[in-house]
Amino acid sequence: MALCACAGTIDQDGALAVVPYRVAGDGRIVVEVLLNDQGPFPFALDTGSSISVIFDDLRDELHFESTAEVWATIQGLVSSGRFRILNIDRVQIDGETWVDARVALMPGDTFSEANIDGLLGIDFLRQYAVGFSKKNRVVRLYPPDLVSKRSYRGWASIPLDPVNVGTSAMPLYFFTITIGGQDVSAMLDLGAALNIMNWPAARSIGLEPVRLTEDEMLAGAVESTPIVARYNAKEVRTARVRWHNEKFSVADTGIFAVLPGGDGPLAILGLGFLGQRDFVIDFVRNRLLVNVAMDELDNSYE
Repeated sequence: MALCACAGTIDQDGALAVVPYRVAGDGRIVVEVLLNDQGPFPFALDTGSSISVIFDDLRDELHFESTAEVWATIQGLVSSGRFRILNIDRVQIDGETWVDARVALMPGDTFSEANIDGLLGIDFLRQYAVGFSKKNRVVRLYPPDLVSKRSYRGWASIPLDPVNVGTSAMPLYFFTITIGGQDVSAMLDLGAALNIMNWPAARSIGLEPVRLTEDEMLAGAVESTPIVARYNAKEVRTARVRWHNEKFSVADTGIFAVLPGGDGPLAILGLGFLGQRDFVIDFVRNRLLVNVAMDELDNSYE
């Protein structure tokens, strides 16, 4: 981890696109996109999905047709399924255009309450450095090299480990957190509105669960699964940053079984972890830049 020593804020002038976002009812970051010059349509940003997705209802509305019977097996948060791949000529967000996009066609039932029409995954986001401003409520897409050559004064730099899962050509991104002295590998997943941990992580930490008084469900792209317990971690460390009073849900989700080290402690960290801060994902240098408060820095390190 390094404290950055150059620019104090993100340079808006260097952004290729500046897009307002809203937070959906389920907590996901949603932006408006055009598909083949039609729209705009609400899509959620999802670093936990290696491929972008369009849901059935919007495909039917726009009469998109696949040019070939191409299918892919996709592991969702809860379970996996086999889905058709569609070709879309243009996906546009502000002034940026993704040409000849290949996206998965999936049912959107579990996302119905969020009122979104699809997901923009790593295959789109990795073309940029992606900045999120809570104050201005915008997402900024930067040329990757622009952010990779800069540092940011007062921002924490958390190393990210890109890992290819299954047969996907696009990596997912992991970093290490420490809870109660236990190191846990965590996936950065902006598509997850909650912080989630598996049972091995919960047991290793030895935290007392807050048992749920009513049924709560965790929605994935394919299915939903019950949340069986919640934990309130008084402190979570990553690099030299200390996060206080972070809430985690415990659920038996299918994604844990296919992630590296799936039989050990694992977590998924989303907007429940980052949503109150400005942050930048620098895919070139594999780092997560986070604008942290001074009392969140751990000065006990050498």
